[in-house]
Amino acid sequence: MVNIVAPWIREHVVKPLTRSKGWRKVRANYIKKNPVCAACGKKKKLQVHHIQDFSTHPEIELDHSNLITLCANRGVNCHLTFGHLGSWRSINPNVESDAKWYLSKVQNRR
Repeated sequence: MVNIVAPWIREHVVKPLTRSKGWRKVRANYIKKNPVCAACGKKKKLQVHHIQDFSTHPEIELDHSNLITLCANRGVNCHLTFGHLGSWRSINPNVESDAKWYLSKVQNRR
């Protein structure tokens, strides 16, 4: 049996990226040290986002200076919104400054 994928579906399939063996440990340690979303301040559903995409910069995949904590909460999914500008195929080169700006808005709202 042949598995045929329609062309309009095939173009949207993202190949899984291979992580370094040390990624899980680095991720866990980073979240322990940075347990708050950098954009909204929430402490649930935290994820670690690479500031510079690790597929194009594999040499800094495990470097803490290339990481930022963002949440994946319902409503405002900061990882998708600030890290990927609403598309998992995109990378936001300004994620740090955008997250900082949004956090200041959240902290100073009435």
